Amino acid sequence: MLGFKSDFEHLLQQNPQAVATRRAELVALQQRVQEGRASRPQKMAFLKLSFVLELLHYYENQSTESPDVVFAQRLPPLVEQLVVSGESDYLDEKLIHQAEELLAFIINPDYRQAVVNNFGKAGGASRTLRFVLTFRAANFTEHDATTMEFVKHLIGRQKNPEPGPIVAVLRLLNAEMQKVIIRTLLNSDRLRREEAEPLGKELVKQLGLPDLPAGAAGGMADKTQMGPWEIIKELIASRASPTEITEAIRKQLHAKYDSDEVKASWLVLAESDPMSLVRVFCQLPYLPDGQTDPIARAVLESYANRLTHEKYAATHAKVVQALRNLYKVKADSPALVNFLALMKWVDPASAEKVSRDIGMPA
Repeated sequence: MLGFKSDFEHLLQQNPQAVATRRAELVALQQRVQEGRASRPQKMAFLKLSFVLELLHYYENQSTESPDVVFAQRLPPLVEQLVVSGESDYLDEKLIHQAEELLAFIINPDYRQAVVNNFGKAGGASRTLRFVLTFRAANFTEHDATTMEFVKHLIGRQKNPEPGPIVAVLRLLNAEMQKVIIRTLLNSDRLRREEAEPLGKELVKQLGLPDLPAGAAGGMADKTQMGPWEIIKELIASRASPTEITEAIRKQLHAKYDSDEVKASWLVLAESDPMSLVRVFCQLPYLPDGQTDPIARAVLESYANRLTHEKYAATHAKVVQALRNLYKVKADSPALVNFLALMKWVDPASAEKVSRDIGMPA
């Protein structure tokens, strides 16, 4: 229904009786499909259908399908390709609406955000789409780590960014979020004050906002008063990707490595959702270049000891329940297997206890 075989013409010649009088119509249809104008709607129909079938298959087979695979691997490329053609960095709001309609079929909001968080790993328009959908689905302040990341993405490596491309992206957000982004931009350390203020005024003018957002000049002082672990907490709360959270924690521990900082990092993770803790635990040992972080073993050992200590029984219960659910759905889940392998690497006794509590065989 959605495409012709590459050897369509050859098959048509071999089987003239199969199509009888409709031969000319099929040839004409095949030619139209090959034209550029027909290929895009065809591709969009295929992507939408694929998304719905993948999601339907997951909901009908939740006992055997891993949500990590479905929502982090299978669905993101389908939505991403629907909106981003790859031909330009322009985002069409009509296509964004279609993407939001598909995402609305995902019942769990965390799974919905997981799909969005896996857009744009290569940067460009796909990464812009990730931020736009995130900011259209929730409200953020200029102090949120996600807002700061969005502004860094909008500015890029430009010394004097042009307002036009930024305005085009901000038009996809509501007025309140536009003001938040401009306030953050005015206080960004990526731009000097003499560069940021004219840019901010031009953005306000082109967006038709009533005036320069209130509080724009005082944002920097508030941001500098926030501690590094408060910023990382906000990063977790805004559902940043595990890689971003891990990098932020690693950066702070390398900047100041002592027992108090390690404990602070643990407390931040202990207050987060259990799967965030598990994923950060799994990623912390590995540097971007593939080498092992020299401080990772000591940090993970302290985490493992705390996880099985009675003082953190509530955290232990949350993590065990999350891993138990994962084990029931997919016993060989990479998150589960890697977490227990790293636990065993740093503290075999704690790993054995967690495995036993999950209900895994010895």
